[in-house]
Parts: sequence; structure tokens; C-alpha cells
Amino acid sequence: MRMLIAAVLVAAACAAQAQSYPNKPIRLLVPFAAGGSSSIIARAFTMRWARPGPAVRRGEQAGGGGNIAMEEAARADPDGYTLIIGHIGTFAVNPFMFAKLPFDTNRDFRAVSLFAKVPQIYVVHESVPAKDLREFIALAKKDPGKLYYGSAGNGSAGHLAVEYLKMVSAWTSSTSPTRARDRTCSTWSRDAPSSRPPARRRSCRT
Repeated sequence: MRMLIAAVLVAAACAAQAQSYPNKPIRLLVPFAAGGSSSIIARAFTMRWARPGPAVRRGEQAGGGGNIAMEEAARADPDGYTLIIGHIGTFAVNPFMFAKLPFDTNRDFRAVSLFAKVPQIYVVHESVPAKDLREFIALAKKDPGKLYYGSAGNGSAGHLAVEYLKMVSAWTSSTSPTRARDRTCSTWSRDAPSSRPPARRRSCRT
């Protein structure tokens, strides 16, 4: 998954400020909850950026699949002092998942730079009898519909990655969106979501 930094489109009148930019703190919006990959990368970025110049104030605004933070960024003053972390979910998937959004990703935002590349890794709970992906797919086909997996929600990068794997390997399972504070390690389990071990139990293997 690739992340990028986007800025609210800057009005032509702001061109005169270019020589002195930035001359005040910059706000970096993170459209997901603290503890996720976007938050972790944003923390490292703001710490490094703050060394040579004005501070970068990070703010997590979770909710709505990232749309809450996206709307706030779109409504911010177009002066270059409001940035937002974006990725496939907020910029490519959500416009097709939601019938109506209070912003236009093509009109209201401009990509500034590629920010980070975050790998997607499949892991299973220690109780799942599979040592590699081949064994796992064989198990899923043997017991269709009996495996559950955690994701950050419908349309998230993890959700789409698993759905693609299911499509190309022809098997079925069920998804259970996890709570933000439990996203340290999303696992595959043979238990239904109501009886599944809490996600904070980090007993996973790749």
C-alpha cells in the first residue's frame, strides 16, 4: 500500500508567500486512529520534519473510512498549511464506495509526494493448522466459510488484499472489522467474531 501527502489546492494569491513558506506550524491530518500504520508513519515524519524548521502538528481524525479527515482538509484554508495523509482507500476506493462525498478528490486535493510504502502481510492465529499460504488456502477450501479475518474495515487496503486473494484462489471466508485500538495484529481464526481471541493477543505467525 502506498501513502502520499496531499495538500488542499493552493489559491494563486498564495504564490507571494512561497519565498517565506513555511513560516508557521503545519497541520498534518491522519485520517485513521492512533496506532495504525498511517499514525506510526506520521509520528516519525513529524519528528524528523520538526528538526530544521517550523513544527508539524499531527492530528488523528478517525471515522467514516477516512472521510471525516478528508472533509476537514478540503474545507481548510488553501494556504499550504494543511496536509493530509492519503492512500488507496481515501483517494481511490471511497469515491466509488460512497454515493455522495462532501469533497472531490481530484478537484480539492493535490498530491505533494509519495510518503511511504507499507507491505501487506498475511498472518494467522497460532491455532490455525497452516504453515504457509498453500496450506492455508487448502484449509480454507476444505472448510468454506468457517474462517474469519480481521481488517480495518470495508474498503481498507487489508480488506481488499484478502478479497483479491480469495478471488484468485477461489475460496470463501468472513471478515470482521476490528476496533481501532485492537489493530496491532489482525489474525485469521477458526472462531466466530464474538468468541475470537482479543486482537491484542499478538500470537501471530506469517
